[in-house]
Amino acid sequence: MHVPLDKNKFGKNSVGADITPLAKRVGWSYQTTMGWNEQNISTRTAWGSWLSASAPYVIAPAELIIVLDKNTWKKAHKGACELTKQAFMQWTNGVWTFSGESAKRLKHPAPLPRKLPKRCIKLFLFIGDTVLAPLVGSGTTLIAAIHPNRYAYGLDIAPTYIELAQARIQRECL
Repeated sequence: MHVPLDKNKFGKNSVGADITPLAKRVGWSYQTTMGWNEQNISTRTAWGSWLSASAPYVIAPAELIIVLDKNTWKKAHKGACELTKQAFMQWTNGVWTFSGESAKRLKHPAPLPRKLPKRCIKLFLFIGDTVLAPLVGSGTTLIAAIHPNRYAYGLDIAPTYIELAQARIQRECL
């Protein structure tokens, strides 16, 4: 599950810290949390915070990947994995650093860079496994699943995002 560390729009709210207990309450088991340092704070600013040093405003250009499972962590089947030893060692480090994606380019307010779901898919799933993107957005997770030979399904409550994802998949995958 990919979530922001916190949300400061319309008041300060933790997100990452609140999601795990909720997930556990409805039957998920917690495995680990990884951090993604997206290095992109160009649309946010802490300007003015220095004028009121008694209450600095902190910008966190980081997001979380909360790893959960349902029923069992270890897979019952063995499958093919295309990870190199170097990638496995780097990706299990727990902190990933790479740039985010342009909202303007993908015409979506919160697009993921393809690296993020691709790493999760390659790290946690075998070739031929299935990926579900419950918030399909611009389709990045589906595209990241299709390219390393996984099956992918996406849902969204916003018809415009489903159309955006379908067009992008046709353009980039077919």
